[in-house]
Amino acid sequence: MMIPERLTSAGGAIGSARSALKIAASYADKRKAFGKKIRQFQAVSFKVAESLTLLDAARALNHVAGTAVDKREDAGRVRRLVSEAKKFATESAWTVVNHAMQIMGGIAYTNVYPIERILRDTRLIMIWTGTNEIMDLVIQHEFYKEFLSRPREYRDVEPDARNADLTEEKVYE
Repeated sequence: MMIPERLTSAGGAIGSARSALKIAASYADKRKAFGKKIRQFQAVSFKVAESLTLLDAARALNHVAGTAVDKREDAGRVRRLVSEAKKFATESAWTVVNHAMQIMGGIAYTNVYPIERILRDTRLIMIWTGTNEIMDLVIQHEFYKEFLSRPREYRDVEPDARNADLTEEKVYE
């Protein structure tokens, strides 16, 4: 059950954050300061740009994870991708909703707009169906399991270093 729950959490986080961004973008197009719309200030427009980038990247990772599930790929790979999607989507959503709150200022903290509720809901998504720290454990565990069991599938770039042959410099204990 964790796979669909975590993918649902990831998708829900993206949808909520996208709503918060739309509200903030609309507000920024209407609100004026110093005689111009606040969306014309770099501090605001850069938050919008970063938010869009995070949401699109999270959506792409969710798509990759969902495709792996649908294709019934290796269970370890699916667990890793779903955990990555849940972690990245919820953390991205947290950033985006905070950007929305910053763009709108104090009014976003009130119940005049739903931003404060979206912020609370996003925080919850980061800890339910497995905290993001648990996602880190799953991600690294599944990566090492795959990486160490199939080393030939990964190109060894270590010998590319100019002094890679200085083995006495490579101390592991």
